Amino acid sequence: MAYKLNTSTGAYLDIEKAIVYYKGIKSQLAENFLIELKATRKYIQKHPKKIQVRYANIRVAFLKRFPFGVHFRFENETVTIVSVFHTSQDDKKWKERM
Repeated sequence: MAYKLNTSTGAYLDIEKAIVYYKGIKSQLAENFLIELKATRKYIQKHPKKIQVRYANIRVAFLKRFPFGVHFRFENETVTIVSVFHTSQDDKKWKERM
């Protein structure tokens, strides 16, 4: 079963920032990032309960080839992505979105 998937404005901004960064290195990297992100989003949408709660009802699914975590909530049969953060970033930045 695929659940409803919402993505916050902040998460879209995170994604855009990552794309700009990877395009600056090599456009193929940006494309690969988007492909992996799409696969991770699809997995989250189908299997949100398989990803453990990390804190404050937030679950984190990590991309395999890129150092990013997709932070999301699963409530009322809806998955809401709140951020897509590089693993080296200070978690205070995305926690402010809570």
